[in-house]
Amino acid sequence: MAEERQMFVVWKRPDGFHGASPADFRVVEVGGESRIWLHKTDNQHFPFRIAGGWQEVEGTQRLNNLVNLLNRKSSDWVDWLVHSFDNSMAENPKTFLTAMTTWLHDLRGSLKGDTWEVEIMGQVLNEVERQLETARAAFLAKAAD
Repeated sequence: MAEERQMFVVWKRPDGFHGASPADFRVVEVGGESRIWLHKTDNQHFPFRIAGGWQEVEGTQRLNNLVNLLNRKSSDWVDWLVHSFDNSMAENPKTFLTAMTTWLHDLRGSLKGDTWEVEIMGQVLNEVERQLETARAAFLAKAAD
């Protein structure tokens, strides 16, 4: 019987990231309790990494693209969702969005790090899910066009 690999989500903290300096980041308040540093240009590889799953690169990029939309306009969320839907195998926008939120919810069980890191990553996932719900109606309308 094949052994299933455990998937983990870890936080790639900004210290020394690709020789970056503080000017390369923007700081976003999350959940009114925490702040997270987001790289201004590398939205696919920072701030988190999914390891151990068979789709770790694709999942990492999807998660980081969503996280980097925090504090962006609602239209940016809708545009990203439409683009992602158009480039997916999904045939139905509702099913696509449901799969996205289920995937984000499932990631909660895979968060690894110090207690405070796991807490902040959980707050970030909460905020991403909240933003997806806010963009839901506009995404469904635009994806139907």
